[in-house]
Amino acid sequence: MLYIIGFFILFCMVMSLRALFYPSRWKEHHVSLHHFLFLGMCYITIMIGFGLLFMLLELEGIQILVEAGRPLSGDFLDHFFTTMYFSGITLFSVGYGDVTPVGIGRGIALIESWLGYTIPAAFVVKSFLHYENK
Repeated sequence: MLYIIGFFILFCMVMSLRALFYPSRWKEHHVSLHHFLFLGMCYITIMIGFGLLFMLLELEGIQILVEAGRPLSGDFLDHFFTTMYFSGITLFSVGYGDVTPVGIGRGIALIESWLGYTIPAAFVVKSFLHYENK
């Protein structure tokens, strides 16, 4: 069951990125509330998706994150909020260092941070290319 949920999480994230990287038929101006909300929704989808992936792996017993040098402790909600927090600080490249990835979590965090850098660049390029095609 966890693998099915993981598949749907990945599907939502891929579809969100697909909407960003493929041409669309925007009819608004260069910078608009629509574009801003679209970018925000893309970030939120990616952040929640990676947070849920971290959570699923933790539930499977695969240690992904350590907090202050120790494995995550607490109940389900503690793990949920810690994985969402880690996903957010990784996506936005803040990286406070209080929660760190271990093992395969390092590779997943690397992919997430790479997406955090490329999403705004792709958004700007897409906006300007669309503007020039008018």
